[in-house]
Amino acid sequence: MATFLGRTCRLHQQLCGARRFIQRHSLRCVSTSDKKESISFTPADISDDAKRAELHKRLEEHFKDDDLNAPKNRVEYGYEENCEEVDKFHYHSVWWCWFVIPVVLGVGIFNFALNDYGLRSWSVREARLAIEERERKGLPHIDKNYIDPSKIVLPTEEELAEMDVEIKW
Repeated sequence: MATFLGRTCRLHQQLCGARRFIQRHSLRCVSTSDKKESISFTPADISDDAKRAELHKRLEEHFKDDDLNAPKNRVEYGYEENCEEVDKFHYHSVWWCWFVIPVVLGVGIFNFALNDYGLRSWSVREARLAIEERERKGLPHIDKNYIDPSKIVLPTEEELAEMDVEIKW
């Protein structure tokens, strides 16, 4: 219990430290559009109503163009910044090669390998083959002397008398 409380107290201290860090430092919204401006503000700007309204107006003006098909609002995949088609092709090629193919092949191979999990069907086939072979030779399925009785070492009567043997039905 003490370990749990200690971890909880440490987590609380870390969260309080992160909160204080955020409160003390200014925050910055960065736009991904071609406009080379950013809007910075501090927590004090958010708490003041007049500054908050002015900040809200600036943000709305900054993000007023919401056409997703416009070239300036295009979000790049990070492979080719000049050509959208090449960028998209490389993104999908990498996605296909690093995710789709390994997952499909991995699941297929895993399923194929686990098709006979624990060699269950193999053991059934081997048992049937052994039974057919013994039937062809005219032998019973299981011989009462499966193990040679001369090789079995049994305890003597005195040793059995010393042991407490219980047979439960």
